[in-house]
Formats: sequence, structure tokens, C-alpha cells
Amino acid sequence: MMSMKILSHSTKSLIRESIETILLISLIISVFHISLQNFQVEGSSMDPNIKEGNCVVAEKVTYWKKPELFSNYLHDNYIFDQPNRGEVVIFKFPNDPTRFFVKRIIAIEGDSVEIKYGNVYVNNIKIDEPYLTHLNSESEYLSPAIIGENQYYVLGDNRTGSNDSRNWGTISDEHIIGKYFFKYGSNICNSFLTSSKGLR
Repeated sequence: MMSMKILSHSTKSLIRESIETILLISLIISVFHISLQNFQVEGSSMDPNIKEGNCVVAEKVTYWKKPELFSNYLHDNYIFDQPNRGEVVIFKFPNDPTRFFVKRIIAIEGDSVEIKYGNVYVNNIKIDEPYLTHLNSESEYLSPAIIGENQYYVLGDNRTGSNDSRNWGTISDEHIIGKYFFKYGSNICNSFLTSSKGLR
């Protein structure tokens, strides 16, 4: 009788530990899905920094919007940080939300942006772009434009092979999914934890 009681107690402990482990794993997976999203690159618009076939992870926590409930306590629209110049972001294409793009933020709300001889000027200052390796077209021009409220001007690092704000204008903060976090090889893109979606 004593051995049966001991066995019963051990079995209950094992079941409890198993349930706790399953709950912990479920919590980790849920947090992963909420905070990160996986994409596979289709195209060379960010070449050579992000190449076609690379997989990239978008980190979504940094750009979380503040809930309306806390509007009186937070001074801007974001809990942690807002998208800034120079950051690479993943977003839904404004003209087709089923398509996903990866580009670099060049100008933000209130900025003046202009392109002369292929060089980009923000607020009348030529910006330093050490991440560029492809030469810009010297014949490319964009008349000065002011970026609107909650809007972002984005360009691909491969300027001669990128479909970006030069073609279809700015993106809204509502289109942004997350901030570029890291990239990895295509051989492990289709992780069981995430769905891999095409990124242009």
C-alpha cells in the first residue's frame, strides 16, 4: 500500500512537471510569434547587405504603438521607440498589403528630401550612406518634398534595382511591421516556429 501511494505521488509530480513544461514552451512560442516574424528575400533591392534568398527576421516590439488608454502618460505614439532615419524596416506595400518589402528609412515626418545627381539630401544636407556599394544614377533627380505626418521615405540600398519611395511615395507608420533584426541562411528559413513570407 505504501509503495502504491509513493508511486501515485511520483506520477502526479511527473504529470504536473510535464504540464508546466508544455505551458512554458507554449508561452515561449507565443511570445516568439508576437515579437518576431520571419521572411525570405525575393529580389536584390537591398543587395549586398541583404541578398536575394536570405531570410530576415523582423523585430516587432520596438515599434509597438501605445494603447489609447495610456495616451495621457506617453508623449509620443510609441511605447519604446519610433522608426528612425537609417533603420531598415519591413513593411506592407501601400498599394498591395499582401506584399512585403524591406527598405531603409531615409527621411521621417517633417523632413525635406531631395535627390540631385543621384545623391540624397535630407533637410538640405547630403547624407552619408556607407552602406551603398552600387553607384547611384547621376541623372536621377527628385524635387524637394516634405514628408507628411506619420510618413516615412524609404529606399533600397541597391538604388538601381529597387522599387521604393521614388516610385510610389512614402509609407505610413501603419504599414510598418517591424525593424530588421538579423538575417540567416535560406536552408533554415522554413522554421516550424515561423512562416516564411516573400520579401521584396
